[in-house]
Amino acid sequence: MLLLSILKLLFVAINTLVTAPIVVVVAWRDERAAYRICRVWARLNLLVCGVRVRTRRLAPLDPAKPHVFMSNHRSQFDILALVAALPEFQLRWVAKKELERVPVFGWALRHTGHIIIDRSDREQAVATLNAAAAKMATGISVMIFPEGTRALPDEDLLPFKKGGFMLALDAGFPIVPIAVRGSADVLPSHSWRARSGTIDVVVGPPIPVQGADRDALMQAVAAFMREHGAADVAPRGERLVRAEAV
Repeated sequence: MLLLSILKLLFVAINTLVTAPIVVVVAWRDERAAYRICRVWARLNLLVCGVRVRTRRLAPLDPAKPHVFMSNHRSQFDILALVAALPEFQLRWVAKKELERVPVFGWALRHTGHIIIDRSDREQAVATLNAAAAKMATGISVMIFPEGTRALPDEDLLPFKKGGFMLALDAGFPIVPIAVRGSADVLPSHSWRARSGTIDVVVGPPIPVQGADRDALMQAVAAFMREHGAADVAPRGERLVRAEAV
């Protein structure tokens, strides 16, 4: 079983090594075409790893309009599942600067139009979010993990970072909450044991942000995630609604 897990992750690594340079070259001329290649990369990895993504949408979404998608985060497979669950959208990920250190993947992330935030530099982080808003004005949607990092399987939702909510409020684009279930069973946080299985992705209705309060938006997104099973344990009071740095 461990050997099979290693072989699966080895395939993902090799697939990334091969695909990343192609995506970067294509992105120099056409970011949208580069992202379409990324969709193929994600689906191939899911197929080889024996992972099925089952998507349920609670409301229709217009792919021609930009949205701020927000999902819980339990596993590296969340990324693959979300790409597969929203195939008609051009997504750009809001990612922490630390991910640039990941060999090959981090390099490709930087050079394919995704939004890298340095949380240690507030001025830079704000400028990056402003650039993200400008990118969304061209029809691009963004994907954010508001927890900022992967929570452990037995943890409640982590405190949300406020940057994504400020982006939505400043840009005026609706937030779409998403609950991902089952990804931690496929590949738990900080584990090398990749298993076959099913990941459920529940995509909620867009939440308008015009005139909304940031804390109220955070509460609404958290409530959706909990209602649809994103958190595996009982809520811990009001810990989630505390906003952390961008």
